[in-house]
Amino acid sequence: MAVDTSRITRYRSQSLRLLESALEQMRAGRWERAEDLMWGSLSLAVKGVALSRGQDLEGDEAVQAYATQVGQERRDRRIREAFPQLSKFGETVTRVRDSRARVDHLFRILEDVMAAVEHLWDMVLQDDR
Repeated sequence: MAVDTSRITRYRSQSLRLLESALEQMRAGRWERAEDLMWGSLSLAVKGVALSRGQDLEGDEAVQAYATQVGQERRDRRIREAFPQLSKFGETVTRVRDSRARVDHLFRILEDVMAAVEHLWDMVLQDDR
């Protein structure tokens, strides 16, 4: 399978735009919307890495499994744990709203997801060299 650079470029642009929007939504306290945007950004980054390696991923389970695999290969905790962290985001939002947790826990998740997305796109750029 040939590398689809135009799709990778489109995914990268969309992924980074979604991540920026997630940060804006977090700052505005719209946490559920931020969660959706982070999922989208991370998914596109994982798909971009797969495409750069000649693989096309279909479905959420395949994307999440691939992220775990890449995180293990690279020994990168943030990539490996990004989706599991996001799956607990809603629970953390509930705890924050019930005042049993501080809002900085949500921003820590965002920071980890942002780092994972950045590392994934760095991998694509390295593969292009």
